[in-house]
Amino acid sequence: MIFRLLLAEGMKLKRICLWLPLISAVILNVVTAVEWYLYFRQGPGGVYAGFSVMFLFLSFILLLSITLLTSIISSTEHDTGSWKQLCALPISRMYIYLSKTILVISLHFLTIVFILLGIVLLWIFYTSKPIPWGFMIKQLIYCYLASLPVLAIQQWLSTQFQNQAIPIAFGVMGAMSSLFLARTESNVVHMLPWAYAPLSTPLLDEHMQWVYMGVISGIALIIAGALRFAKSEVH
Repeated sequence: MIFRLLLAEGMKLKRICLWLPLISAVILNVVTAVEWYLYFRQGPGGVYAGFSVMFLFLSFILLLSITLLTSIISSTEHDTGSWKQLCALPISRMYIYLSKTILVISLHFLTIVFILLGIVLLWIFYTSKPIPWGFMIKQLIYCYLASLPVLAIQQWLSTQFQNQAIPIAFGVMGAMSSLFLARTESNVVHMLPWAYAPLSTPLLDEHMQWVYMGVISGIALIIAGALRFAKSEVH
């Protein structure tokens, strides 16, 4: 059933949803390359300092991409007023919600793939030094997994508000806050979901706890959102 719903969602998918992962990856790689070239290439880290630069912007780009993907996918039903017709079908509302969430998760992963390809191309173009595959993949995958609770929050908000300016504004503020939350010394602030992604980088000690927190809380919030959606009144 989920597979059929995913196929149906794919048929309704707006073209911008396929372009957005690529655009996000290009923006991150260009900003990282320019920032490194202007300020870090002469430093002791050399070309490897680029990963420290990417760490500064990776969480922001991923969380912003999540915000836009969840909003665009949910806006299809909001714009056409088809939530009521969709939920009237002999299909579990939980399956409907989960199919949309899985689609966002898949497109979100596509962003990671495009970022990885962009890094490899830039690396080959600029240097002949060995690519640190292990660190590079960990940096991307850990941040991806740690961002799942934010994805769950944005997915629920996008289904609840017909005016998508509300979840978008909330998501943009959350993405911007991720640039600062990880730099605070408050353990309470670090417990906010928007801090998990920047704290999950292998550049930091004890980063794996934030990856685990992201996965566990992300799954819990997705299930909670699906249960809530199944019981809520649809307009």
